[in-house]
Amino acid sequence: MKSLLFLLFLGFSLGLTAQVSIHSHNDYVQQNPLYGALEAGASSIEIDIVYKDSTLFVAHELQSIKQELTLESLYLEPLRLLALNKDSRLEGLYVLIDIKTEAYESLKAIVEALKELEPFSFPMQEKGLHFVISGNRPFPKDYTKYPPHIFFDCQEIDETPALAWSKVAMISQSFRRYSSWRGDTTITPEDHQQLALFIEKAKTFKKPVRLWAVPDTPLAWRWSIEAGLDYINTDQPIRVSEFLEVQIKKAAQ
Repeated sequence: MKSLLFLLFLGFSLGLTAQVSIHSHNDYVQQNPLYGALEAGASSIEIDIVYKDSTLFVAHELQSIKQELTLESLYLEPLRLLALNKDSRLEGLYVLIDIKTEAYESLKAIVEALKELEPFSFPMQEKGLHFVISGNRPFPKDYTKYPPHIFFDCQEIDETPALAWSKVAMISQSFRRYSSWRGDTTITPEDHQQLALFIEKAKTFKKPVRLWAVPDTPLAWRWSIEAGLDYINTDQPIRVSEFLEVQIKKAAQ
């Protein structure tokens, strides 16, 4: 499948033109973690991390740990090899590390683990890998204490002090905070309005905006784009890529 870092989505009935990226939610449960997302053109992948016995496991909680599934084996080593080979699919790739255990000790281990990838990591405005800490995070007042290649996911706009924003890579929020829509019918005007107000406010901070727990259906993918989100949050990156390519072809006709 054609790999696209950013997919230009054109030709909605209202003449809407927007730019959207694919966020591979819980990428580690995919049949082909990392590589499948890159092949789908995802520009953001999400990895849940549990820190236990001095090891960073890829898992959602302690009970689901598998000894062979570590951050190093499943992601860091493949990323190093791709970076050394100058794989263009890594340019601008956001790697969200969603911490499920205590923030400070877990992040200390993550910073150490990422040292070998530091030469391939760059500030947000430059090409390269971008490591973004999500889930359990330090207090925002501590963000600037971390290395230049470590950034953070902002989930509470009003509680993030001005000095911390230079270390914020994106703004994320739960869709379910605003709506129980299941993505199988048209979203209600009331729910859409609530979501639109949040997205409008988030956009003023000049950071990419993502919603998680959005229904994972074609109707919801279309809504995500029309609503102005920067990411389609999905557990089906290949299907979303195919969906977007179909829409691009339709727009070109």
